[in-house]
Amino acid sequence: MPWWVGAGLGFLRGGPLGAVVGGTIEHFLGKKFQKKLQDSLPGIVHRGEFVSCLVVILTRVGVESGPLSQKKVGVIHKFFTKNLGYDSVDLQHLDRLMEKVQSKKPDIVQFVEGYKKSCRGNYNLLLLALCYQVSLVENILSDETQSVIKNIGLVLGVSYEKHNEVREKCSLHPLKTPYHILEISSNASNDEVKKAYRKMASQHHPDRVSSEDEEKIQHAHTRFLEIQSAYQELEKVRKI
Repeated sequence: MPWWVGAGLGFLRGGPLGAVVGGTIEHFLGKKFQKKLQDSLPGIVHRGEFVSCLVVILTRVGVESGPLSQKKVGVIHKFFTKNLGYDSVDLQHLDRLMEKVQSKKPDIVQFVEGYKKSCRGNYNLLLLALCYQVSLVENILSDETQSVIKNIGLVLGVSYEKHNEVREKCSLHPLKTPYHILEISSNASNDEVKKAYRKMASQHHPDRVSSEDEEKIQHAHTRFLEIQSAYQELEKVRKI
């Protein structure tokens, strides 16, 4: 079994990521692949972890809106053949890992964190671009998939501005960020963020329209939840 299949399947069985890809994993990493990866994507420190996490992330994004189609698989195959020189035999093993991911549906966050660690932050935008390529190959990008990719960007620590640069290259509308929702600049201080949140939460609290018709009450409730969610997101991003 190739090293990256063992790494991926081991983690999906619940083993700690470090225990799976650390230590002896380098023994199974062939010199050809090691050199190819170093030449194509220099700066990666945990190569086994990088490939395993990348496969898992792209597969999880691909199945967010349904089964992993051959077109989506083709996008993943193309990356590995073009950048790592994988042949048909290598791709068969890679397919086995993707099948396992589809059946287990592991939590994506831990794999994004593993990817980030292995790259030392060097290829965050590459991951986002690949996620969009997989999702858009069939010209369908659901709200659920966009939410998953947005969260990947947040875990990676990619700014909304940089994320939107990737979306622009994919001919997508900019993300609706918490700053838009709270109607403030991304340069606002933490105190200004808190002030804006309190003001908007007060203005759009459902209690203010409790005597109105059902449609207005529902709209206020939805808007209030959106404001709360925006502030909670900024709390995490800014560590308020």
